[in-house]
Amino acid sequence: MKMELIDMVLQRMMGMLDQTQMQALKMAMVISMEGLEIRKEETELSTEVTDNWEFSRRFLQAMVVAGKAQGTIAQYRMHLRMLFEDVRKPVFEITDDDLMLHLARQKYQRGLSNRYLNLKRIVFRSFFGWLRRKKYIPENPAELLDQIRYDETIKKPYSDEEREKIRCSCQRERDLALVDVLYSTAARVSEVAALNRSDIDFVENGCIVHGKGGKERPVYLNASAAYHLQMYLLGRTDQNPALFVGCCQPYERLGKNGIEAILRRLGKDAGVDHVHPHRYRRTALTNAANRGMPLQDVQSLAGHASPNTTMIYCTVDRSKVRAEHKMYLAS
Repeated sequence: MKMELIDMVLQRMMGMLDQTQMQALKMAMVISMEGLEIRKEETELSTEVTDNWEFSRRFLQAMVVAGKAQGTIAQYRMHLRMLFEDVRKPVFEITDDDLMLHLARQKYQRGLSNRYLNLKRIVFRSFFGWLRRKKYIPENPAELLDQIRYDETIKKPYSDEEREKIRCSCQRERDLALVDVLYSTAARVSEVAALNRSDIDFVENGCIVHGKGGKERPVYLNASAAYHLQMYLLGRTDQNPALFVGCCQPYERLGKNGIEAILRRLGKDAGVDHVHPHRYRRTALTNAANRGMPLQDVQSLAGHASPNTTMIYCTVDRSKVRAEHKMYLAS
């Protein structure tokens, strides 16, 4: 009952407090209610939660309080919505067979890959696991779903030639500054989109970005990124505080979709396939690791909590492995 009351208060405060303040409020309420007994007033009407959307709302609210990224929360909301629209049962009646049938329908009706299906399985496991811990349901049906196997594909970083082709296709100083900043900082596209002009320190050639879960970390500009970013900002006549904006009035901040659209156009003009912002992040981390940066420093640059995540991003330089094989295993 205490946690239900805390959840209700946090729900009312959503939008008025940021994630850090929400977490602080939750901790303060938990400590303040220690030793108290709270009972719900009995009425003739049942207050039991029976609506699937209410369960999902509470679950997503818990994710907000836990500091999960907005993009992650949006993905979970989408997968749960699709589940409820397909399996029209209350959550406490949904079985592992229902979940398996839903995944099968998704695979064959939408042509989803096994990798994507496994992501959906993870979402269901997390959601029903939360319901089980909250004692809304007696068992977690998603625990009975086996991991869905899929082939691991190596996501290739840009070659130096491909990066230069993209740079040469830039007809605006803004676009040249954008691709150089994406590569130099190894930042996520959402982190770059959120930057303001005032965030950039051209003395130290760096800035602070706000990553997943509200975590801050420093990133750095190489000489090319710093130069072209300064040229771009000096040529701006608008008053928008955003670091990157559109080229036409009202000069609005470039969001994630806008940056992705620019990169697609540059890739098409340059004749380079699969051009998108996240590939710059992968390329920067891979190049840093292959050129000798210690793994813990690459992890810090990426803003990863675990070095295992960093290793997923870093593609091994095969020519380097071949040369080292000759050195260490020649005979």
